Amino acid sequence: MARQKTRKTAAKRIKKTNPKGNKKSKVLYKKSAQHHLRTKLSRRAKRRKLPREVVHETIVKKFKKVKV
Repeated sequence: MARQKTRKTAAKRIKKTNPKGNKKSKVLYKKSAQHHLRTKLSRRAKRRKLPREVVHETIVKKFKKVKV
C-alpha cells in the first residue's frame, strides 16, 4: 500500500503543537489580513491580532486527516 502523502498546501498553513504530559496537541492555523497598518493600533489590538489561532474543536478531525 502506498504511503499517505502530506498535502503541502495545508502543511504550509497549519501547525500542530507539541503535547506536554497528558495534554492533547492543538492545531493552529494562520489568520489572514493581520499585518496591514499595524502602527496605528494599540498594543492590545496588536496582541489580539497575533498571527496564529487555535482551530475549533469541531473542525480538528478534518485537519488531522491532512497529515500535517
